[in-house]
Amino acid sequence: MRRVSENEIETDFERQFCWGDDERYIYNPNRRKASVFGHFLRIEEVLRLVEKYSPGRRVADLACAQGNFGLMLAERDYDVTAVDIHPEFLKYAKKKHTHGTFKTIQANLMEFRDPEGFDCVLAGEVIEHVAFPEKLMASVSANLRPGGICILTTPNGADYSSKLPTYREVINLEELIPKQFHWGDHLFLYTTDELRDLFTQAGLELLYIEKYHSAYVSQLKAVRYLMPMSLLKLVEKKTRHLKKEGKDSANLLIAVARKPAKA
Repeated sequence: MRRVSENEIETDFERQFCWGDDERYIYNPNRRKASVFGHFLRIEEVLRLVEKYSPGRRVADLACAQGNFGLMLAERDYDVTAVDIHPEFLKYAKKKHTHGTFKTIQANLMEFRDPEGFDCVLAGEVIEHVAFPEKLMASVSANLRPGGICILTTPNGADYSSKLPTYREVINLEELIPKQFHWGDHLFLYTTDELRDLFTQAGLELLYIEKYHSAYVSQLKAVRYLMPMSLLKLVEKKTRHLKKEGKDSANLLIAVARKPAKA
């Protein structure tokens, strides 16, 4: 995956949401900064779970944005299809592609269907942007081969600092339709129980769910810059299930679910 230079940027969208995000996170030299640490924690967790649970090499990255998950997996010899509704994201992702099988498709995630199906579907930080998550999960299930897996990440609605309602607390989903699919706006968030219910409704078997990126690490000040990265990660892992102000201290969720194999 190559680093796009600033003189290759063609639009304001690309500068702010594509190249800008990569420069703020992927290429930020300060890996101990809380937001950057959390960003890489999510990447490392997703890559680990793909390697552990995916039954095959064919992967779809839904709402791929800058394409980082898909590009990294392509470089690990996965056959990747990156899907997004915004053509600017796809054009930018192709600029970064250097090797491995990586193709892009512009499509609405609710309507996207691949006739071959995938061994693994990634839904990273997307479910909080759609008004009707059950439709997204139905699309995920329809695009999975029997025995295939979905890996989903999303902000934790039970996090002590969250100001948004969770899925069950929203009264009128219809009024959120004009706001969905925007890359910067979260419509509402999810608890672990709400995600379990959505997987079950979609006919998927939950294999793994975890809270991560503990506030007890993200709120460390000067000391975090003196700690070895391995120790910082260990402290995060040991504190992610602790409560803070009576609620969860971890602000991210990751889940893995499997489509049943044919009888």
